[in-house]
Amino acid sequence: MSGTVTLVYGGSFDPPHAMHARMATAAADAIGASMILVLPAGVNPQRTGKPPAAAEHRLAMTRLAFASDPRAQVDDREIRRGGVSYTVDTLEALHREHPQARLRLLLGGDQALNFGSWREPARIETLAEPVVVPRPPLHASALREELVRRTGNAAWIRRVLDIEPVETSSTDVRAMLARGERPGPDLLLPAVADYAIRHGLYRADAS
Repeated sequence: MSGTVTLVYGGSFDPPHAMHARMATAAADAIGASMILVLPAGVNPQRTGKPPAAAEHRLAMTRLAFASDPRAQVDDREIRRGGVSYTVDTLEALHREHPQARLRLLLGGDQALNFGSWREPARIETLAEPVVVPRPPLHASALREELVRRTGNAAWIRRVLDIEPVETSSTDVRAMLARGERPGPDLLLPAVADYAIRHGLYRADAS
């Protein structure tokens, strides 16, 4: 990891849908990252309720979802640590382990707009400058304007990538699985769909 650009990508991944992997690939290509470090959260601090799927299932599905990109490495430290997973704690640990690493933090547009509510956002920015993929309804130009308006920080202009907004959400995928529907490969990679269905994840009638 030392001396190379590493894209750090955290989230609940509940489940990891196809756009999660595409978003990471597009961002890594855009910034020249040689590694994508994917970190499923123990408990997402923005969603402190119990995740619908158990940690071991989310971890297994995340490994399947990112298996096709040789740059991707799934790291289970936040799950092993337990409790609420704060990005600043993970980034501090990564810097202690790899002090020469050049880290960038991948955010969706919605997360970027909410970034001020995260624990120690200023410290996060010094540890791993954000790189942002737009999400509907805002395209890149509108997202840049809104981020600068909210924060007064022009650095967000360079952080937002000029790529099409990502539309898929894990909530939509969970709803399909709860209805007994199999999401298509544009929503959920076949290996992930097979895993979720085989284990009965997200089913409305699950006990």
